[in-house]
Amino acid sequence: MRIPSFDRFQKFMQVTAFFVCGMIVGSAVYSALENNVVDQVILENYELRDQLDSLKRDLELAHQVRKENVIRSLVTIFVHEQGEEDTIDILTQKELKKRLKEDLDIFIGRSIYMINTDATFARKLLNTKVYDQVEGQNYDVTIRTILVVDGVLQVWVEARKHLSK
Repeated sequence: MRIPSFDRFQKFMQVTAFFVCGMIVGSAVYSALENNVVDQVILENYELRDQLDSLKRDLELAHQVRKENVIRSLVTIFVHEQGEEDTIDILTQKELKKRLKEDLDIFIGRSIYMINTDATFARKLLNTKVYDQVEGQNYDVTIRTILVVDGVLQVWVEARKHLSK
């Protein structure tokens, strides 16, 4: 029995191996690009759900207090300083907004003409408040500005990671 020489198949095997390696690398690159797109869609979904929840609450509250001059909703805006590299991701912002909303819910339904005394009180209470276990870390939250426009209480806050002593 004769054994065939593999020298005749050497070029074919090289081309086949190169093709298979190309398929593997191509599928890895495609998978990485697809994962990036999926991550962006998930983050956008979190943002849209947060907006939907706040709009639903605003609508319910608007039906309750229609023509009164009271605070109807609360908007939290995060402020980042220019040179700051430590930005907060969307999931952390959402959790911090939720906790701030729980703390500042006392303003909803109050007269917009009485906000000055209440805002000073809230600023003193919540000045550099530490929120524990937000996405596995602690955060210092400082209220920078409180503004009421058309029944919407807008609060500008700055959040930084808490440095334990």
